[in-house]
Amino acid sequence: MSQDQQSGNTRLLLAVLGRDGTFITARELHQRVHRLGRPMGVSTVYRALRDLVRWELVDVLVGERNQRWYRHCSSWPHHHLVCSVCHATVEIPAHTSALPTWVPEETMGFTDVVVRVTITGVCAECEQPRSCCG
Repeated sequence: MSQDQQSGNTRLLLAVLGRDGTFITARELHQRVHRLGRPMGVSTVYRALRDLVRWELVDVLVGERNQRWYRHCSSWPHHHLVCSVCHATVEIPAHTSALPTWVPEETMGFTDVVVRVTITGVCAECEQPRSCCG
């Protein structure tokens, strides 16, 4: 694959990730790209996601069984409030005073510490009762 193809694929994946603001799996991302008529191998999707995470353009959530969800994120420091049903996400500024301010490196001798807070709950849309047989 040429460098142009690789950067084109990366830009496309970033655009698709940024569309609805929810965290999605690599497989879901692969399916969305195919629905756009842009065939791309699953391994290409995973390689591009690895790079996007490394470049801090995409955040990753790791689930209980090590499943990963990806989302294009803002460049400013933030945490996430994530719906546990649909993965809708709200970014919370990292400096929000309601979040804990204790930083372990100050007392434990750690360096290069990164604090990531993910708060989960059920969004208003998922909480609403669904009408049956409707």
